Amino acid sequence: MKNFIFAFILFALLLTVNAAPFQLNKRAISFEACSSDLDSLTVKLDPDPPVSEKIESFNVSGTLTKNDITKGQTLLLIRYGDKDKQPIDDFYSQPFNESIKAGNPFKILASDVHIPKLPDSFAIAVAVGDPTDDPSNPINLFACVGTIVGESSVKSSASTI
Repeated sequence: MKNFIFAFILFALLLTVNAAPFQLNKRAISFEACSSDLDSLTVKLDPDPPVSEKIESFNVSGTLTKNDITKGQTLLLIRYGDKDKQPIDDFYSQPFNESIKAGNPFKILASDVHIPKLPDSFAIAVAVGDPTDDPSNPINLFACVGTIVGESSVKSSASTI
């Protein structure tokens, strides 16, 4: 009986040690602020990392310090780009369904974001802003974060949507 318990513990230990290195392969994507002039956002993805040509959910939260969110006008914007931040596809936009005053926290869920065919290394930008009538600046950004996925040597950032 002692041999059976010892063998079982040894087997369990071996499985645990064997599986440990694989847990390090999947790391959650972290986003960084696009600019010090804009507010930052917290973004959680599902699945994380994104799977090319599938549907992604973005759970976005934050607090805008200078701008109000206006129901039906303020947009959540998501864009995929190549590693040089050139757009891969059209951006995703979703209007907020409630107004929120500056200084108050907000949350918004975009559960049906279509992921384009992604290269090995790609950028993701997530922003909040209001559309404008100015063709040279179609979105007045309030908050923005971005990251580059698949290239560990590149500093994460996404300065444009």
